[in-house]
Amino acid sequence: MLSLDALLASLTARPNPDALIASFVPPVRFAGKRFRKYQPDPRFPSQSAALEHLRKLAADLIRRSRRRLLRQLQAAMGQGRRGGGTYLDGGFGVGKTHLLASLWNVAPGPKAYLSFDELVYTLGLLGVAGTRSAFRQMRLVAVDEWELDDPGNLKLALAFLRGALEDGTWVVATSNTVPDELGRGRFSQKDFAAEIEELASSFEVIRIEGEDFRHRHFQADPGREYFMDPDALVESARTVGEGVLLVSFRELLLALGTIHPIRYADLADAIRSLHLQGMSPLTSLPEALRWVHWIDKLYDGGVRFVASSESPLGELIPAEFLAGAYGKKFGRCLSRMEEMLGEGAMAPSPTG
Repeated sequence: MLSLDALLASLTARPNPDALIASFVPPVRFAGKRFRKYQPDPRFPSQSAALEHLRKLAADLIRRSRRRLLRQLQAAMGQGRRGGGTYLDGGFGVGKTHLLASLWNVAPGPKAYLSFDELVYTLGLLGVAGTRSAFRQMRLVAVDEWELDDPGNLKLALAFLRGALEDGTWVVATSNTVPDELGRGRFSQKDFAAEIEELASSFEVIRIEGEDFRHRHFQADPGREYFMDPDALVESARTVGEGVLLVSFRELLLALGTIHPIRYADLADAIRSLHLQGMSPLTSLPEALRWVHWIDKLYDGGVRFVASSESPLGELIPAEFLAGAYGKKFGRCLSRMEEMLGEGAMAPSPTG
């Protein structure tokens, strides 16, 4: 059985920049996604339209890659072809990330796939110029969950976009918010109207309508039935085998506050099955936002997640958080937790 203290101690203080860039590929849950596996809901034609649009974009990226010598000559003469931006906007659970990963999987390299949080961290680690240099040869940069929490993120994102488009890179992003509404309720949009307008104008927006697919497979807003009895949870952890972490909810929350969120992926990668004891409502906004990021990494990594809880799932995130500026982020978190807890409850325990 794993020890949380040992896992935290195994994390390096600062990732190697080259290793970090090389790690930007689709996570386990989305590594095998392909366009043919996407099943549009016939009630929402925008899903089929988005699928067809990205297939055409993939074909265009392939054609562009075959003109490599011409592109190199044009770049040397200062006449390189400008890149572009595509923005997949829609609610959670409509397949945006599936489509993004599918595009990445068929697009020619070099290419990168990362979350917006990882992009912001990289910009902080390498600087704007260093990040531009690291991504300069990329034909495609796929950015999942593009969102702006503060003016600093806005300025970094805009600087990245300017450089990427000038260098001929195509940037494709997913988000739950249309570009010109990014940051609403989190900082004064009026003070940064020009920056938001420039960022929004860099993208062609593809709207994807639909219902959360997870509710088509798992009961909406489940109560305690997706949680295990506390004693059964402990017994289950003892019989799993290697790679299981049995830890209290409060202890894990405190630990997440001691490391940078960019390391959450490395922490999740070391865990095969997370057995979480005594979940309870999140009352601190910073803790709740860290929890959202942690759930994203568990979800992406395909980590089995089972838990006991003092409250139904629908009550773990307060109503005021769901109604606030980060409401879409928290809604996505609950949706993903519902899916993972459902999978964890039904899946046989991993062994060895």
